[in-house]
Amino acid sequence: MSYTQKIFLIIGSTFTAIGILISSVFLMILNVAPDGFASFLALPILFSILGIIFIAWALLSYHKSRQTITSGVRYPAKIYGYVKNKSYTINGSFPVNTIVHYFDRDHIEREVVIPTNFCEGSSTYPIGMTIDIYEYNGRYNFDPSSVRSEILPGEQELMDNKPVEPAKLHFVAVVCPNCGASYKAALGYVSKCPYCGNFHNI
Repeated sequence: MSYTQKIFLIIGSTFTAIGILISSVFLMILNVAPDGFASFLALPILFSILGIIFIAWALLSYHKSRQTITSGVRYPAKIYGYVKNKSYTINGSFPVNTIVHYFDRDHIEREVVIPTNFCEGSSTYPIGMTIDIYEYNGRYNFDPSSVRSEILPGEQELMDNKPVEPAKLHFVAVVCPNCGASYKAALGYVSKCPYCGNFHNI
């Protein structure tokens, strides 16, 4: 389970527990003085509903992540660089995701961002190392325990900071998942939204 999923699960559990506790107290009060207290039950019920929504999101997100690994196609990839995830902050700073390069089934070089979300300054995913990534219906995930120093066939091409030939690029219309802005980007490469600055896969 990722850091974000754990946070949502903790928040959801806390909200649900608070809602149940306050509801229990109010129900005890209502048994003694039934007049005028029924409206107070709306607040703890709201807490419980919000908590259940947070828990459901965390579990659904975790299920999708696991499905990507169990049902997806595995590709060995090279850790190429890092980008900040500007969707949220941890202790006042943006978490960092990892850019990887790999060859797809047609041996075409691809670039994607995988959701490592580590704290800036840590070296959990060193540049140049190999990691297993999984693709399922356009979603990507990774195996954290697969980071290794394996040399891949064509590794020099994957790690080469060469310019991409414009004729090989296929541009498509995309919508940024972070801010909802529309713009054009190259298919099969990591794109930076020109409006919010967030990086995502195309």
